[in-house]
Amino acid sequence: MFNSFKSQRNNIPAIIAQSTKVNGDIECEGELQLDGTVHGNLKIEKLIIGSTGLVVGNIKATDLTVLGKVEGDIDASQVTLLPNAQVFGNIEHETLTIEAGAHVDGKLTHRNERANNVTSIDSSAEQTKSS
Repeated sequence: MFNSFKSQRNNIPAIIAQSTKVNGDIECEGELQLDGTVHGNLKIEKLIIGSTGLVVGNIKATDLTVLGKVEGDIDASQVTLLPNAQVFGNIEHETLTIEAGAHVDGKLTHRNERANNVTSIDSSAEQTKSS
């Protein structure tokens, strides 16, 4: 009985309310709904930044959904930018969805592109010789 209650509690997201301001880094293994303001870096498994949410700092997440504003770099496997989302920073991602009305001011980097854009020194030298 107690074990089933404990596993149900783990599925409840942590919430930072609209009237809350946090100064400092946050780490969370579960889900966080952010409707307030955070000045610091976030390392979170699943993060939802609500329409009133603001992050001034870098974000590392597995799954990120943004309706509010981010001023910093994002490193996440899945990134979803909903209408009215504002991101001022670079985004490194595996999957990226940008809906109409979202704003991004930064560089978008797909993780596979970063790995595939590396040219070895030997092959570039061979291409120069054969030209």
